[in-house]
This record gives sequence, C-alpha cells and structure tokens, in this order.
Amino acid sequence: MTTHTRPDDADQAAGETAAVDLVLAYLAGTLPAAPALTPLAADYMEQQASGLLSGAVMLDPDFSLHRQAVMPPSGLAWLESVAMTEPVAAAVRALAGDGGDRFPLLSQEERVMALSISTAARLTALYEPAEAARRLLEVRAVVSPA
Repeated sequence: MTTHTRPDDADQAAGETAAVDLVLAYLAGTLPAAPALTPLAADYMEQQASGLLSGAVMLDPDFSLHRQAVMPPSGLAWLESVAMTEPVAAAVRALAGDGGDRFPLLSQEERVMALSISTAARLTALYEPAEAARRLLEVRAVVSPA
C-alpha cells in the first residue's frame, strides 16, 4: 500500500524541520544557510521557531507568566558570538527584555532568525550543549519526514 503525502504536509515537515535545524546550527556555533522553502513551508518554519522559543521559555524553572522576558540575561553574553544583522540583533535584545516592539518591522526571514537565536540562547542558559541538542533532535525526529 502506498501512502500519499499532501503538499501541505510536506511543506509543514520541511518548515518545521528547517526551524529545528536552524536552532541546532546556532547551538553548534555555525552560520546556517537559509533553506529554500515554499511560502507555506516558510510560514511553518516561523510557527515552529516561535513554538520552540515558547517551549524553551516554559522549561525555565524561574519563568513567570507575569513577565514577558523570553531570555535570561545570562544568555546575552552568548549572543555576542552570534553573527546577526542590526535589525535582528535589536529584535533579539527586545525578546531578551520585556518587549519586542521592533519585532514586527522585520522580514519573515529576520523574524525566524531572531526567534531561533533567542531559542538557542535560552537553551544555552538552561542546559549543557549536548543536552540542548538532544532535546532538539527529539523534536526533529517527530517533525521530520522518514
């Protein structure tokens, strides 16, 4: 029996996998190449990147729903080693504090980068690199096509 994958399912898998791979690349300290994605897959990538950051926030035992901060100050030192354009850096700094007023001004690619860098920084503050990568690889195994 042959199984057929709907195009939107393939886009979802591609986008979600690309988001996880981007965070993994930042954790490894490599400068990732932008994946070639369809517009729908790019939307899924942004959604997944946002979800990864939300998940990393909720893993923080000191996280409070009364505070918007999504990255602890300890993550800021790590960010100095990450290559970012100024608009992305400004958005990441805003995500590290109590707001993201410049975030809507970014392109979709820049938003994904800011979310991914912030996720990597949050995971770096919470876990040893190998544990952070292990957790991301578990997510990747779920969303990646076989």
